[in-house]
Amino acid sequence: MIWLRVLFAALLLPMLAASGFAQQPGDAARVALVIANEAYPEAPIGGAAQQGRAVAEALSAGGFDVVAVENADRNAMRQAIAGFASKLRRGAQVVVFFSGHAIQQRNRNFLLSTQNGTEGAVDLDEIIDPLIVARPAGALLFLNAGRDNPWQGKARGLLPLEPMEGIAVLFPSAPGKALPNGPDRAVDAWLKAIRTPGLEMEQALKQVRDTVARESRRSQQVWLSAEPLKGLVVTPVVRPVAVAQGSRAVIPPPQTPGVTQDAAYDLAFWESIRNSRNAAEYRAYLDAYPNGRFASLARTREQEYRASPAAPAPTAVAVATQPAASQPAAGVPQRDCAGCPEQVAIPAGSFQMGSNDLYEFEKPVHPVSVRGFYLGVREVTFEEWDLCIDQGGCNYRPDDRGLGRGKRPVTDIHWNDANAYLVWLSARSGKPYRLPTESEWEYAARAGTVTTYPWGQTLVKERANCLGCNDQKRGSAVAAGQFPANAFGLYDMAGNAAEWVADCWSENYRSAPRDGSAYTVGGCRERVLRGGSFNNDPRYLRSAARFKYEADVRFYTNGFRVARDR
Repeated sequence: MIWLRVLFAALLLPMLAASGFAQQPGDAARVALVIANEAYPEAPIGGAAQQGRAVAEALSAGGFDVVAVENADRNAMRQAIAGFASKLRRGAQVVVFFSGHAIQQRNRNFLLSTQNGTEGAVDLDEIIDPLIVARPAGALLFLNAGRDNPWQGKARGLLPLEPMEGIAVLFPSAPGKALPNGPDRAVDAWLKAIRTPGLEMEQALKQVRDTVARESRRSQQVWLSAEPLKGLVVTPVVRPVAVAQGSRAVIPPPQTPGVTQDAAYDLAFWESIRNSRNAAEYRAYLDAYPNGRFASLARTREQEYRASPAAPAPTAVAVATQPAASQPAAGVPQRDCAGCPEQVAIPAGSFQMGSNDLYEFEKPVHPVSVRGFYLGVREVTFEEWDLCIDQGGCNYRPDDRGLGRGKRPVTDIHWNDANAYLVWLSARSGKPYRLPTESEWEYAARAGTVTTYPWGQTLVKERANCLGCNDQKRGSAVAAGQFPANAFGLYDMAGNAAEWVADCWSENYRSAPRDGSAYTVGGCRERVLRGGSFNNDPRYLRSAARFKYEADVRFYTNGFRVARDR
């Protein structure tokens, strides 16, 4: 059931009046993903497929657009995830259900397909990342996993996840503890709860926790990363009636005297007008929800825009293409020696580093002054790395995975490998090469911009190599320099290969240097990576995005680019 739709009223009012409901193909406000795997050759799970079908049926009956798959190999799982991600919309209500085996490795959770054990694993982040980007009104991920299995090793159960805005993750057992054998108490209790008309997910999960604790005599504990947002209801009480307001068609809840308006409809209506500059639309919201969550703000905006003529809100494209006033010109590329990476001079300057939008480890936004330096125009390539091997400066030859070497960025490189290359390059060129600091890297990536991405506020197709960035899925790093350079003349500062920088990992920027130098602590094992990769979604390509990896661990997405002082 779709509860919100923004439509051209002049065209659709007759249809709405006739049917009481409107939907555009491929556009759903209620989206679900169900994956149920039981046919594991080495460790089958009885009843998982039946569970998945029951969950899919309950969600479909509640009006969810369900993408479901069972006994899936990795390709089938990823296809289902991609289909699910394509249906996500901002403000959507979302449910994800997985039943099967899962493992924890390298501080991450992996869902197992029915294909060859861990070789068929799918990173849980492949589901979470598009959710974060989409910004749903409320989402629940029910992971009926973490059972003892042949591939888990010493680690049992699942790793806890950090709280995420609008997204709650449920484990039927506590993190680090295997799901007990026997009946799936949590799933059975949850199915019963979500089939109850009008029962909010918050209350449904409370019932699940109480049932599991009682039936297991408190030996099994349901774990939640965060409480789900109010308003997420699987089975509505009645089908809402469509009405039209002004230039928008909205589907509010039934007007029942003495009954408080449903929070989900309230939020859906607000999301449809929150960026409007039309006073009439805020009046329409107040007429429907005089005591709604956003009533006070709606009254303020109604008065503001009634006092002045309505003006269209600036489009994302306008924001994305508008250059910053201080945006610098690109420098002239140069090389210090034959076979040395091409570099460009980065001018000195100051900028606001970080972001207050998503994660604590990107906060707080703080001013940084950077001295002029040189930075590689492109990520170090296989061709440049192989020269280091041929001349005895590097002793590790990374696998190109059959994709070719040449101009592709070298990957499967750990932080220590990168520094070995820099020692050799310094000796060869007579110049002191190093990794860029984290603040130098972000300053160079932004190149005078203050937008989310180097090119603007929103994702633009074919500006970078990542999951969801391209018309055709690539699935690997491509030759450096295929996408447009930023204002400093730097290629692939977003996507392609993730890039090591000099800094130790920090959980926030409260102690970060303000002078452009690297943050270092004694004995740190985790180093910072910037820029995202071909295997990351656009969230990781934001100019402020940062993540970490062990300095002595190689991974097939990780590479680097060179820097040196001027």
